[in-house]
Amino acid sequence: MPTENLHHVCQSVNTNLARYPILAVGLPLVGGFITAIPSHLAVKSYYEGLQKPEWAAPACVFAPVWAGLYITVGYASHLVALRTGPNTLPSIRHLARTGLGIYGLNLALNFAWSPLMFWKNKIGAALVTAGGLTTSSVALAYYFFKVDKCAGYLTIPYVAWLGYATALNYDIWIKNGSGPACDSARKVGKEINDAAKHAKHEIKDAAHKAADKVEKEFK
Repeated sequence: MPTENLHHVCQSVNTNLARYPILAVGLPLVGGFITAIPSHLAVKSYYEGLQKPEWAAPACVFAPVWAGLYITVGYASHLVALRTGPNTLPSIRHLARTGLGIYGLNLALNFAWSPLMFWKNKIGAALVTAGGLTTSSVALAYYFFKVDKCAGYLTIPYVAWLGYATALNYDIWIKNGSGPACDSARKVGKEINDAAKHAKHEIKDAAHKAADKVEKEFK
């Protein structure tokens, strides 16, 4: 299905469902729960066995965090859906429907991430999905803010967590992934790290030289 048609389908479905708060909150909660089932047993064993950064959250954190975020973003979609009625200005109505369409695409990516990461163990594919997920979350937050300030604020934790999750996914991919793309990313990362260390030493040496020059001038 072309992306434009998929967007229209998501827009229509979300506009109709999100008018009811229970359905608006239930959609991401139920969808997230169902898509997590195939990977549930593998989450702890697989995740704990991966090389991760020190700032990685433990496996037990993900389920409650996602549940809370699904509730907030689901209710935000309800507030936006209320602005799609005939009594709303056409410009706001258009923004609301566009935002809900992006939200639908965002949920589709969201539901795909967990099976890719934990069930199929496709870290690279999960990273690409996470990138699209984070990008679309920023877009839906933008439209939600335009339509309803409260709805926009409710999306902030969702966007922040997705940014964190994407960064974590990237770090895990670098540490555990394989293939030409991963090798190239590691090489680029090493070059950047080496350049940063070199720049740090250069700045430190320049600061020492400047301090010595100032000290000599005052003697």
